[in-house]
Amino acid sequence: MRAYGGHVFRMTRHLDRLADSARLIGLTPLLPAERQAGSVRELLEANGLRDARIRLTVTRGPGRPGEYAGAGAAPTWVISAAPFAGLEARLYDEGVTLATASRRAVPAEALDPSIKSTSRLASVLARREAHERGAFEAILLDATDHLTEGTASNLFLVREGRLLTPSASRSALPGVTRAAVLEAAAEAGIPASEERLPARHLLDSAELFLTNSSWEVLPVVRIDERIVGDGAPGPITRELLRRYRALVEREHGGG
Repeated sequence: MRAYGGHVFRMTRHLDRLADSARLIGLTPLLPAERQAGSVRELLEANGLRDARIRLTVTRGPGRPGEYAGAGAAPTWVISAAPFAGLEARLYDEGVTLATASRRAVPAEALDPSIKSTSRLASVLARREAHERGAFEAILLDATDHLTEGTASNLFLVREGRLLTPSASRSALPGVTRAAVLEAAAEAGIPASEERLPARHLLDSAELFLTNSSWEVLPVVRIDERIVGDGAPGPITRELLRRYRALVEREHGGG
């Protein structure tokens, strides 16, 4: 989650997603959402943090080795926060490079993509590969060469004036920032849809951008060795970044 001026943007939606993930893996009972939110606020206040990145992690609780599937203790909660004022401004002005990872996304049949968990080894290795190739982020394909998501981000494409993003029902985490961008697109009258998108669309899109709570709306100007559009952040990307930041300002944390 991300705090702006001491307020966590859409904290309720983050906590709702946490509850959904916990339910899907049988990790219950959770603390009441009000107590979770209160603990996050207490952490920010105790450390004098106003602009920060926050991580809330829940485990099944203590247990003997081998008993991880059914730990009988109450869940363990860890909340951490660190100062964070966003990425360098030049990345939004110049855009970043995206690499197509050689390893594939974990199939939905093995792990529901809507579950946000710490089981991230595939993403870590894909991001390492991207960095070794000089890229900022990696995009993962599924077994049939369709787009899923980045290692820590959701992906958006602009084709023929339409905004497209991989469907969250089968291939991507339902990101809180992703949902806010879709709202912003609707307000701006930009047609948008969630679809099963073939990887070839990366090469014929006019614009690409990534979203997450830390990066907001981050333009992509190169995919592998190919330039996206005219090699600069496109007008729809810039407009949605502006509208997203205006939404944050308007809600002033909203959680």
